[in-house]
Amino acid sequence: MKTGKSPNHLITRSPFDTHPDRVKWNDRFSNPKGFWTLGPSELLTRVLAEGISEGPVLELACGISGNALALARADRDVLAVDVSDVALEQVYMEAEKQETASHLTCIQADLNTWRPPVSQTYALVICVMYWEEVVFDYALKAVADDGLIAWQGFSLNQLRYRPSQKAAWCFKAGEPAARMPETFSVLYEEDIDDGHRAIRRMIARKMVT
Repeated sequence: MKTGKSPNHLITRSPFDTHPDRVKWNDRFSNPKGFWTLGPSELLTRVLAEGISEGPVLELACGISGNALALARADRDVLAVDVSDVALEQVYMEAEKQETASHLTCIQADLNTWRPPVSQTYALVICVMYWEEVVFDYALKAVADDGLIAWQGFSLNQLRYRPSQKAAWCFKAGEPAARMPETFSVLYEEDIDDGHRAIRRMIARKMVT
């Protein structure tokens, strides 16, 4: 279902009306209380330092993404995917304010069942603070030759700070790099533990075949 003024503003609401993740994240993005920012993430800052080849960008679990906005301002065509239509509406409205909405396509989807278009590959696939092995595995296939994949999520050390956190939502030892085929080369990997949360960041480039 298309809404908004631009043909690039695509939000598919059905069958998500009662999806539990949609309900949860819509509530959080309706009352953000400072947990998101319109600025680019530190992961994207590292990505930009590595250099992105020509081509479109895919952001998974984008939320109200400063990454998508920054890339759109740089004239990148960005496909932003999230289960929360509230987040997508807000990031798109911000892109309209910045006059970059023509570079932004928003898709509401459950990332576990959604798949990128098979005919399209991306110069960058980026995801911040979301981890499902199946999502990472299909994201790898969407990276263009000489493209980058950039991921940030919790390491298992996060369980020390939040025992209720599901271990399945944390990187296992060596992940996400350990899940990549030999066609990818890790450019950057770092564990950050500030005493409140434990995260890992990784950037890898797909070699030209």
